[in-house]
Amino acid sequence: MKLFALMLLALLLALLPAPAHAQAGPLEIAPDEVIDGDVATFDRPIIVRGVVTGDVTSWSGSIRVEGEIGGDVVSYAGSIELSQGARVGGSVLALAGGVGRHAGASVAGQLLGEEPVAGGALVAGVATIFGRPTGSIAVSLPRPLVSGATALVALLLTAACAAIWPRRTAGVALALRSAPLPAAALGVLTTLLLALVLPALASLLALSLVGLPLLLPLLLALQLPYLFGLAALSRRLVEALGWQAARPALATTLGALLLLLPLVFVGAAAPMLSAAIFYLISSVGLGAAILSRGGAYAIRPA
Repeated sequence: MKLFALMLLALLLALLPAPAHAQAGPLEIAPDEVIDGDVATFDRPIIVRGVVTGDVTSWSGSIRVEGEIGGDVVSYAGSIELSQGARVGGSVLALAGGVGRHAGASVAGQLLGEEPVAGGALVAGVATIFGRPTGSIAVSLPRPLVSGATALVALLLTAACAAIWPRRTAGVALALRSAPLPAAALGVLTTLLLALVLPALASLLALSLVGLPLLLPLLLALQLPYLFGLAALSRRLVEALGWQAARPALATTLGALLLLLPLVFVGAAAPMLSAAIFYLISSVGLGAAILSRGGAYAIRPA
């Protein structure tokens, strides 16, 4: 009980909103500037008037090329504009924002994005949750609405996990009660390993017209273990609070609501922080699920 109280206190401290920062302007490479390497942004436009020897990549920002780029130019959710005199030594790819190419622009590799890429709109739509839309994505939902809808879907799926696998959820909750620290360490380590591997895998799939449609289903499938871990953690939470009811699924839903509700408010201001906290707390349940082999092997306290 004391351990869970400390965990809840740490969670509340982590959920305190951070000071707001002004949106950064475009990342501009001056005409007389040479960047020896790659340039990448998440939610920030890029303007290249000078020289970049490597790749130029932006997840949800537009890219304008007036100078020279030695590698590839990729924008997953923004537009790409190749001005007169632009030179690209690699390929150009825009999943959903479109590519505008001046007749005087030179591209040594392939140019993908002038026509809609299969699956590109779905992948690019995910980016609008965490950043402002650019390019051809014209509709932007309010962040509070997106945050609330995402939390509601997570709540419903967590309740479904508890209802479909009640004994498994109970077994994982028991493992979490018996070995909380090993479960937390294993879960966080697993999440860190996935965070290191997934970007490389996603990049390979995104750059392949065959693998691109598989990217979104893969990302959605990876959420199931975390939702199952959240269900077990929620059940353990209500047990620790003494609110265990005759209907475990209902009690688990109540615990999930207590964990997800603060994330709704955080997600309205800082979606990335809210997502990071979600995976952090769900990793504890995920680690317990791995220790107990999905709840099939209950680890009872000594």
